[in-house]
Amino acid sequence: MGNSSSRPQGRRRPRRAGRATKDAERRALAKAHAQLSRPVAAPRPGFAVLHVDGGARGAPGPAAIGYLLDDENGVRLAEHAEMIGTTGAAEAEYRALLVGLTRAHELGVVRLTARSDSRLLIGHVNGERHIRNARLLELEAQITDRRMRIGTVLFEWIPSAANGEAHRLVAGALGSAGGWPPAQAQ
Repeated sequence: MGNSSSRPQGRRRPRRAGRATKDAERRALAKAHAQLSRPVAAPRPGFAVLHVDGGARGAPGPAAIGYLLDDENGVRLAEHAEMIGTTGAAEAEYRALLVGLTRAHELGVVRLTARSDSRLLIGHVNGERHIRNARLLELEAQITDRRMRIGTVLFEWIPSAANGEAHRLVAGALGSAGGWPPAQAQ
């Protein structure tokens, strides 16, 4: 009637051997072979740079934060990593930014570019996405307060490959926490 193809309806060609068959496998392969689509922009003249990262092992699970603060010449002003208890990764990202902004304010920074590999965080603090989680809304209000106290603060998303130092701080804090992963029952 309407279909003149030689294949029976509803049958797909089998996948070629050696190809990913599940979405998770495809995402992992894409991430492993990803290249920076564009280089990370150089810091704006006169702006200090804050790199933040947060992570959790589980949702919720043991979580840690880390940040690096460099002045406009690339000289390291501050570096910090710590465990923050049990929470989710999104909250850890927010708390890392809040602690980093607080430290920048204490050091007298007045122009700052804050960079994170969390699209959620950057979208929220730039007002591009709506925050639905009450806890994240509370943290965002505190971040806005710190932002106003500093002066000029720009928020930029960067690829995770460009946020390696902050990520290593978080991984180190999570790795040194001890007791993770939990011991297997015998």
